[in-house]
Amino acid sequence: MRRRSFVTLGAAGVGSVLAGCAKDEVEGFDLDNAPRGPIVLGFSQAGAESGWRVANTESIKKSAERNRITLNFKNADGKPEQQIADVHAFIDAKVNVISFAPVVESGWGEVLRRARDARIPVVLTDRLIDEKDTSLWTSSIGAEFASEGNLAALYLANAFSGTAGPVNVVEILGTTGSTPTKQRAEGFAATASKTSLLKVIDEETGNWSRDGGEDAMRKLLKRNKKIDAVFAQNDDMGLGAVTALEAANRKPGSDPKIVTVDATRDGLEALLAGKLSYVVECSPEIGEQLMTVVVDLFHGGRVKKRIESEKAVFDAESAAEALPDRKY
Repeated sequence: MRRRSFVTLGAAGVGSVLAGCAKDEVEGFDLDNAPRGPIVLGFSQAGAESGWRVANTESIKKSAERNRITLNFKNADGKPEQQIADVHAFIDAKVNVISFAPVVESGWGEVLRRARDARIPVVLTDRLIDEKDTSLWTSSIGAEFASEGNLAALYLANAFSGTAGPVNVVEILGTTGSTPTKQRAEGFAATASKTSLLKVIDEETGNWSRDGGEDAMRKLLKRNKKIDAVFAQNDDMGLGAVTALEAANRKPGSDPKIVTVDATRDGLEALLAGKLSYVVECSPEIGEQLMTVVVDLFHGGRVKKRIESEKAVFDAESAAEALPDRKY
């Protein structure tokens, strides 16, 4: 889709964002009192724990530059208290829009009420937060994590169809308390429960990193004699699991099968090499979607409450087709 740049958005562009709004859209600034001058976006990134997160940061920085939006960027380094401090700092700096990828779901009420009182709209990216008052944020951009878990379980059910169950599955989870960790697990469990094959026998946290995935897989191997499949909630943890399995003289990709989420270049290369079995995409390239929302809010437009990012699924054949053009 062709994205609109701030520098080319004139009166006609402003009118277009105000027209034809659906029920799931919410108001931004009052157009008659819309601010003037450069757009300043305060963005707090969750960290740099994976290839996906690094690509996500690059997408946001490049898109901000391309749209001539001044980016006040902070990295929370996986620390919830640091991220809340980042958002307080954005409010103090009187940025036009605040956005962040939440490290965890909880603890956001106070600072977001302060942002609302300051009339600074908030846009969530990648993950959601656990707040009943949904007026605390204007929009959220990201994947439907439960459906990613659904797709992972569906692949395994199909891959093991015709075999005698149960199929013993272990899960390597992301950061405890984060939206994708919870919803990917819930989605996987919901689909697995509808089959007579898949049985989740154990889980371990890998904190989204390759080292964490390797450590988690080692622990799972010690506790479980029979593991038929692994659901790693991102590519990096899945690749860490590959290292641990090979050290244990197993053949990852077949013994056991491994399903991951993200579809980074490293993940697709491992899929093509037969070390992963299936990969569900969760695209990190949401920078242009975010900047479109920021521009619309700055000019008093209305934006959708929920904007879904792109996704696809990959086996070895489709990975081979995608890799030449993969940017992350």
